[in-house]
Amino acid sequence: MTRSVWVHHEHERAQADNDGTAFMPCARVSAIPRKSSPAGSFQEILRQHYPAFRKLLNDHREPGLALVVAGGEGLEASVWLDAKENDINACIIGRHSSAEVFLPSDPALSLRQLAVILHRCQDERPVRFRVLDLRTAVAFADERGSRLEAVEAQGPLLLRCASFAIYLFPTGRAGELWPEDPDVAWRMIPERAYLERESADPARWLVPAGGARQVVPQVQQAGHSGTTLVDSFPGPAFASWVLQGCGPARGEIVVRSASGKVSLPVSVNAARQGVLLGRYERCDTAGLPVLSSDRLSRVHLLVIEIDGVLYALDTASTNGSWLPTGPLRTARVEPGRPIMLAGDASVEWRPFH
Repeated sequence: MTRSVWVHHEHERAQADNDGTAFMPCARVSAIPRKSSPAGSFQEILRQHYPAFRKLLNDHREPGLALVVAGGEGLEASVWLDAKENDINACIIGRHSSAEVFLPSDPALSLRQLAVILHRCQDERPVRFRVLDLRTAVAFADERGSRLEAVEAQGPLLLRCASFAIYLFPTGRAGELWPEDPDVAWRMIPERAYLERESADPARWLVPAGGARQVVPQVQQAGHSGTTLVDSFPGPAFASWVLQGCGPARGEIVVRSASGKVSLPVSVNAARQGVLLGRYERCDTAGLPVLSSDRLSRVHLLVIEIDGVLYALDTASTNGSWLPTGPLRTARVEPGRPIMLAGDASVEWRPFH
């Protein structure tokens, strides 16, 4: 998959300390020292850095997604992901040195905070994308400050996460190049209309009763030319919780290692919301000996259904995920084809129907 990535702190990756994490009960989040946020509104931030925005968007006219991150010290990162038909492309945002968008300056951000997943059905324009919080204590927020766990959109989207402002612009639309005047450009950005406003409650990852919200809205078609329709829904949910009351499981994820074997039943809704595998408490496999090896990352792999297809996404793990053919970044999950995690464990999908 084609990616072009610029990160302000690229030179700090080799010296990054990946031991710290911001995942904790919500009551303690306010105690985390935060970096200053970028001054001004989304419009003012775009105006201040518009030459970089314009260059990124005008340099990439083919179908894809342009992502720009601004912080208190200026632009932190810019990314462009290309869109392949009937496939996904993705990037991870966080403080871990393996994340494509490496943002080490704010300790309020988790090591692996957000997954941005671009997907495109055949001949689809514009492309669609999801932003998923990876079960952190911070989540992310829309322009009005409402905390969210997951969104899907087909047009420009403006979000805040920790001290950062995040701009996401699908590319590949027909039309002229972005203009030189930033105020004219701002007026070109469609208004965002949220079809659902599902507020995030990160504390629910700590209390099993929090698994009650189960419904994932189906994808909506784009609105009129002046509006970006945004679906908001619960993010990755513990598979065992979402399974309750949702009928039979769609299949199971079988995890094996030298420490044993475990099977995780996955319902239809759990597949759509996403299942996290790793040794950390915010993963479905938390505390299980089968994934206790230190070579495995605390948040290692996301399994998620998009457009009816099940995908595996390596969430910027330290020691990688592997298919029999080589390293895995994103790949379709095929029955009977194992995925190796850091060489210490295998994951296999078994559909029930």
